[in-house]
Amino acid sequence: MDLEYTKSPLTYKQQVELLQTRGLIIENPAEAEKFLKQVNYYRFSAYCFPFQNPHDVFLPDTTFTKVKELYQLDAALRAGLLVIMAPVEIFIRTRIVYELSHGWGAFIHYGPGNFRDDFNHAEWVTSIEEEIKRGKEEYLEHYKNKYKGFPRLPLWMTCEVMSMGSISLLFKGLMPDHQRRICSGLGIQQFVMASWLHHITYMRNICAHHNRLWNRELSIRPFVLRKDKSWLALNLDPAHVFTTIAILEWICRKAGLPLCDIEPVFEVMNRIAALDPRFSSWMGIPDGRTAGWCWEVAE
Repeated sequence: MDLEYTKSPLTYKQQVELLQTRGLIIENPAEAEKFLKQVNYYRFSAYCFPFQNPHDVFLPDTTFTKVKELYQLDAALRAGLLVIMAPVEIFIRTRIVYELSHGWGAFIHYGPGNFRDDFNHAEWVTSIEEEIKRGKEEYLEHYKNKYKGFPRLPLWMTCEVMSMGSISLLFKGLMPDHQRRICSGLGIQQFVMASWLHHITYMRNICAHHNRLWNRELSIRPFVLRKDKSWLALNLDPAHVFTTIAILEWICRKAGLPLCDIEPVFEVMNRIAALDPRFSSWMGIPDGRTAGWCWEVAE
């Protein structure tokens, strides 16, 4: 039966009082009220759930400061993940441009024969050209004024305009030979790469839209190499964020990308884990270890 929603909005002071009635220890109500003016109460309440049992009843000794710290650490985790993903994304774009254009020409992406039969090439091209038309970069205006065919662009320009979602779709739709050239040297098969790109796009969107990340049950899960001994030994859970970090580390090592930005993310995850013994597994960190390097190799 559908119920009529009848709850009224609460003032910031009432929000603080409600948390107190549920057992949350608020050391400084004025500071808590100030924080809730900056962060929507409904958003903040998602970080309260792990500290409640039953629902709406806080565990003994739970403080506002502790819940706030979890909120802030999750924000730091999202920011750190975006930093790691940036060079990976640029590398993938570069690899696609180089391998495809050298193998099949500057306008390979306009040839339907380069794509699988089940890929809706015409729809993808239309979507890309809409992105190009919306672009404001100077090089787009220069091309439009100098060359025929706009918004038809060579691949190296097109890839700079495309969203990560469009990049992921491009790779997934390519013929196997094209995919293999892009994957060469990364130590994974093309179907794994397709899965990882889809997952990275999904995670990028979570981070960019400021959604809760640390304990999220991920909807779009990456393929994990269960038959590879090194992957098998890690016992990774593809439903949680630590597996994403392991994948990004793998790509960074194989591609020779900087690793220095990954360590701060491990530090954030370990700080989250220190808040409660349950939290480590909720992030997908395997039993018996802390967040840290997955693929130790001789440098």
